[in-house]
Amino acid sequence: MLVTGGAGYIGSHAVLALHDAGHRPTVIDNLSAGRRSSVPADVPLIVSDVGDARLMARVLAETRFDTIMHFAGSVVVPEPVADPLSYYGNNTAASRTLIEAAVNARVPRFIFSSTAAVYGIPECIPVTEDTRPARSTPTAGRS
Repeated sequence: MLVTGGAGYIGSHAVLALHDAGHRPTVIDNLSAGRRSSVPADVPLIVSDVGDARLMARVLAETRFDTIMHFAGSVVVPEPVADPLSYYGNNTAASRTLIEAAVNARVPRFIFSSTAAVYGIPECIPVTEDTRPARSTPTAGRS
């Protein structure tokens, strides 16, 4: 199992849960928001970017992963307003590169981590698949 962003907050918790359950995850993380210390010492860590097409093709060819769990997206709220191209580059372009590499390597399962932030402040909890999205943060040019 390959866990992207596995040194970040959410990804590292997924790695710990997988590790504790007896799975043998491999982590890829560029450490821009994650920390090496968040990954157990016996879990392989590839320090690189999932947007590197050649690297991803090589990694997926060298190890036959049955699952990719993708946690390598940017989540800091002000980022897309302050630097939309960088945010797009990581969350859209790099994810597309990773997905293409996974398809080419015939990885059968791809789990994409998302956020409940699209629901704003929900009227009821737990949030379900039927909950309507609601913006709770201002976007560029709007309040």
